[in-house]
Amino acid sequence: MVDAICERLARQYRSVPWLPPERALSARLGVSRSALREAVQRMEIQGLLEVKHGVGVRVVNKPQAPVGATLARELPDLTERLRQFAEVRLLVEPAIARAAAERAGPAERTALRVAHGRLGTTLDEAVPADLEFHRTLAELAGNRVLSLMLSSIAGLEAETRRITLEHVGLAEAAAQHARIVEAVERGDGDAAHAAMLAHVRAAREATPVLAPSFSPSGPRSAKTSAARSL
Repeated sequence: MVDAICERLARQYRSVPWLPPERALSARLGVSRSALREAVQRMEIQGLLEVKHGVGVRVVNKPQAPVGATLARELPDLTERLRQFAEVRLLVEPAIARAAAERAGPAERTALRVAHGRLGTTLDEAVPADLEFHRTLAELAGNRVLSLMLSSIAGLEAETRRITLEHVGLAEAAAQHARIVEAVERGDGDAAHAAMLAHVRAAREATPVLAPSFSPSGPRSAKTSAARSL
């Protein structure tokens, strides 16, 4: 019963901002109010609804909600979450850039250039613009599963971007993005991979809270780590 209610709500109300009041909605669907509440609770956990007590139930699309809750529960220390996410970026984002360069057409490359131009001059402008730039790259890579996976960790991305942009500086971040864009526009997968790897490493190494302890090519030796700290 609850599964069926969830399916009907997702299908019939995904294009409206708010659900009807509970009494009216239960009558319209022909279900009990208790079953409707259970369905709403489930969809809130899934990031599809947001209950505003005393106001109503808002229709949203927040695929990061369940993942964010799980990450906060399994890795309650924010610093550790950020460090581990930095490792994920090192593994995933250079491959995304390579795929984007190899698969993007003229229109997609223009979209990336436009996203790059929105970085702005303040941190408040730069954080959402930076997220848009990286999401656009993921879309250009042409893998819908990958795009959805990245959307599911959008909250963690936003937390890291504000920190890394503050340490790297907007001008330097823009210059690094420009090298990625140029490689994608040339269709040069190797150069795009190298530019993104340099970008992610620079952000990680410039940010004390993300002190490097991992490399895609294997763990750094104690001697190398010591040399880098000099």
